[in-house]
Amino acid sequence: MVRVNLLQDGVLKTGDESILASYNPIEDVVWVDINQNQIPDSISQTFKLHDLSLADAQRKRHPPKVEPFSNYVYVLQRGIKVFDSDLTFEHVQISLFIGERFLITFHRSESISVNTWWQHDQMEHYLNHGTILLASRILNTMASRYLEVMLEFETTLSEIEDDLQSALSDDVLVELTSYRSRLRRLKRVFNYHEKSTLFLLKHFEKSKHETEIGYHLQDVFEKNERLSSLTQMYYELTGDLLDSMLSMASHKLNGTMRVLTVITAIFVPLSFIVGLYGMNFENMPELKTQYGYFFVVGFMVSLSVALISIFKIKKWL
Repeated sequence: MVRVNLLQDGVLKTGDESILASYNPIEDVVWVDINQNQIPDSISQTFKLHDLSLADAQRKRHPPKVEPFSNYVYVLQRGIKVFDSDLTFEHVQISLFIGERFLITFHRSESISVNTWWQHDQMEHYLNHGTILLASRILNTMASRYLEVMLEFETTLSEIEDDLQSALSDDVLVELTSYRSRLRRLKRVFNYHEKSTLFLLKHFEKSKHETEIGYHLQDVFEKNERLSSLTQMYYELTGDLLDSMLSMASHKLNGTMRVLTVITAIFVPLSFIVGLYGMNFENMPELKTQYGYFFVVGFMVSLSVALISIFKIKKWL
């Protein structure tokens, strides 16, 4: 699907690709949104899109990037398709071709940030004052949605941290391991976004709308920078929580093994005595002793009490 917003003589026209027939690249401003698998040749020829940027845009997977060309700047970002509070996410790759009087957005599936601004009441204002301003609003919306979920995730980690003593279970360990894996992937994406936004900020700092563009791009950069730092912090925090849980589990296991070792140490001499007097020899002098049984049992009880006392004094129990 191709849809077009054409600002011509101060009037906004919305429709499909056929509207581009009246597009004047010197006087008009246009936003073309493409939601399909390929960029039509007619559009790439109309706006003179370079083959390299077209190839990058139409690849199914490509790291986020910013690349300037003679008549536009190409921006590739990872938008949000699904992003839940447990960091389960699915990206949609969004390409932006930002020319002086045209903006082309290309994505293979629905983009929340693009749709938000396509229907926004200030879309015409930003389109009229510069395509980079509108593009910055789209990027800002994308970063804001990421940031919203990341801030919610902080509560989840805080709850696990507060209940760490009672949360020692395989399920929590699996959950934390999953979080750490997802955060590693998100950290890579946000690092790309931070670098690409910084490049955009430097590239457009000498624009004729320098102040306004600088404000908006600085806002996008700060959000992406915060996302990058938050992801790094959460990644390290989940690692610390995992280490703490494993240490506590190991400590509990050591305590259990210590108790078992003490029990074994108590019963080994008792087993030796029982084994010694369980031998079936004819000539065993103690067998004829009248109170031999009570003496041996008393000795075994005394030995057990003595060993238990020693272990308690040494705080092994």
